[in-house]
Amino acid sequence: MNLKLTEKLNKARLLKQAFKLPETIEALKECLAIDPHCVIASAQAGLCSLMTGETEQAESFLKQAVNDTNKSDAPVLAYYTAALIANGKDCADWLPLCSDLQDTLLLVAEMQSEKGNHIAVMRLIEVLSDKYLNTALFKTPQAHYRLIRLLARAGETELAAELANGLAEETPDSWEGLAAQAAVEMAKKEYDKAYSLTVRALQRGGSSSPMLAAQQHWLAMNK
Repeated sequence: MNLKLTEKLNKARLLKQAFKLPETIEALKECLAIDPHCVIASAQAGLCSLMTGETEQAESFLKQAVNDTNKSDAPVLAYYTAALIANGKDCADWLPLCSDLQDTLLLVAEMQSEKGNHIAVMRLIEVLSDKYLNTALFKTPQAHYRLIRLLARAGETELAAELANGLAEETPDSWEGLAAQAAVEMAKKEYDKAYSLTVRALQRGGSSSPMLAAQQHWLAMNK
């Protein structure tokens, strides 16, 4: 590999480790200026763009990675398909190529939710609900909690509340139902209720969820 390219990739890796995502993308663009077919650079630039909410840019980078791998890299295919869905593009030809897409769609939806890109979130949820709702992933309470949280943050609080209450009734001994109810109250800006529910969820076993722990910290600072 070109020595200059290696140095630039290492620079990008360190920036990403420091979670300096815009700077990482710029460093990866420098890599692509040296080698336009560097799959590591295009794939990582696409992933970082998804994390910053720049889905159109992500699609462009990931399309390049897909072409340069001749559609043979499963994670690249999955993230590219997710970017297409987030951007409202036709993904019918790509879905059959992705054997395990639901995890990626949920993760990308969470990335977009964090950036307030709720239109993209709802597009991703629509495909998740249509194609994957009966898969093993969505038989787990934690996946239901994550989905309910996304709906609540996207403003679908009535539907999210209905689903959260149903989850709490179906899994009375688990933390996920309480966490889902907390996410709904948080979206409604009922922070005291959300904090109480979050603490109960943590006490019931939710401390293993970084997302829930971060939620408790935020509520403690803002309620």
